[in-house]
Amino acid sequence: MTTISPHISQAIETISQDRTHGAGWLARDAVNVLAHSLEDCPAQSAAEFLSYVGEVTRALAQAQPSMAAVSNAVGAVVLAASQKTPGGLPAMRRAALDRASQITDSWPKVSQRIVRRAERALPPGTIMTHSYSATTFAVLERLASKGSPIIVTESAPLNEGRTTARLLARLSALVTLISDAQAAVFMPEAAAVLVGADTVFANGAVVNKVGTCALALLARNARVPFYVATETLKVAPGRPRAAQEAPEERQPGLAIPAVYFDLTPPPLVTALITEEGVFAPKEIRPLARRARQYRKALFA
Repeated sequence: MTTISPHISQAIETISQDRTHGAGWLARDAVNVLAHSLEDCPAQSAAEFLSYVGEVTRALAQAQPSMAAVSNAVGAVVLAASQKTPGGLPAMRRAALDRASQITDSWPKVSQRIVRRAERALPPGTIMTHSYSATTFAVLERLASKGSPIIVTESAPLNEGRTTARLLARLSALVTLISDAQAAVFMPEAAAVLVGADTVFANGAVVNKVGTCALALLARNARVPFYVATETLKVAPGRPRAAQEAPEERQPGLAIPAVYFDLTPPPLVTALITEEGVFAPKEIRPLARRARQYRKALFA
């Protein structure tokens, strides 16, 4: 019988408390934690190894339940290990570590493909964005280098948009940082809105930083196309839902909800730009089949 070591438990707790990094970054961080745990795993049999891997991966998936990329990434590692069960413990451990390495090393290639597709899909002109996403930032960096002005909402309550604006400003981009409340005022200046995603459901609904849905509604009202840049690792099976944090009671009689994510319905999304292509929301469903396999392995 194996148990999760204290330093792995602490690493999982760190991931669960992270409100700064995006889903792609956290997914790869989770896989790194999983890889370290596999190297230290004291299992003596294939069954014991799978039991331990399942325990760690489920804890990692539950650390960020609103981010499909985390559960997909660790689920892919479990699937790789389980497929090597006939080869015994050494083969399973090697398969899991190899798959973990593939996932952690995949970002540069995935990012480059999304950037190329976004360049072709997005109209010329000013781009409005929300929050911070490594995927989106890679696209914005390329567009800014070609002279496209960028409007960034500050993205309360954690104001990740300020990070996006600051990093773009360091690149000498034409960037304007606005409050979330000013989005309607500046929307007519935008040729398109580009945001990232924490999760994309099979019907094309998008979970992202709270405020995304409001921005999508403003874009539709102004007839501005609304694009989502996301890697396919973030596609999830199941019914659309947006995770909400428990309300924070800061003084008697006053509840302040700590909500970090919202759900943008498919009709508000023009297209999703991924490393595998540019898809209308209704075309995402086939990509969820892989995620369903990962979930089955994760909760087997």
